[in-house]
Amino acid sequence: MTLLTVTALALLPLRLSALEDGELTGTVHAESLSEDSNFPFKPPDLPGRIWLLVRLNEMPENLTIMSQELEGEDRDREMRRLREALADLGSLLPPSTAALLTEADGDSWDWSRYYLRDQTDLSSASFTMASTYDKDRRSALSATLDGESGQLLGLVFRHNDGVSAAASAQELGEAILNRLGLDYEPQESNDIAYFRLPDCKSLFWIARNWNELDFNFTVDWAAVDTEISVSYGREPVDADSMQKR
Repeated sequence: MTLLTVTALALLPLRLSALEDGELTGTVHAESLSEDSNFPFKPPDLPGRIWLLVRLNEMPENLTIMSQELEGEDRDREMRRLREALADLGSLLPPSTAALLTEADGDSWDWSRYYLRDQTDLSSASFTMASTYDKDRRSALSATLDGESGQLLGLVFRHNDGVSAAASAQELGEAILNRLGLDYEPQESNDIAYFRLPDCKSLFWIARNWNELDFNFTVDWAAVDTEISVSYGREPVDADSMQKR
């Protein structure tokens, strides 16, 4: 059940309803980015960019959000970066799975770029999101790329021919986080491996099955609650008890 829940969350579209509500209250602005937009850009380091990304999906309050559909040379450039990122991930997988991943294609692609800005400190980041589906092979791929580095920060990959990995979910997760250069604390895991990222106020999770490989970042609510408690002078909550809220 946990696997189904997490996978469903990974496949959900961006929090459109939350963004619409935010537009009414004035706390969040979701706009299309025009070519002449002068969007301020002050990218933090990777942990800070990951923190912006997880807030987009789960707590977009105090974010300015702008989106842009990618076309032409911009889309081609991002396709090359995606292929490079998938090839890098494929180096951690058996050759058969790496080939399926790097050659993934579909009937059509959807490409979007999101620009996020924290309204409190003006830190900003961009992310490219791509997805495709091949109805003949019943395969699907969705990916999130970091705009600064081109690194792969989120993946949903399904393939009817099967997705195998020589390493366990935890071993594969550790390898991915090591390549990203992030500090992490492994948590208990079964079918899904979790890692607490203290510098990002986030969790990284990775799940794999015979025909799927998924990973992504999510808010570490225990870290957020602890930060809030400290800022208000309250006793910090226990991280382990609050994480499964």
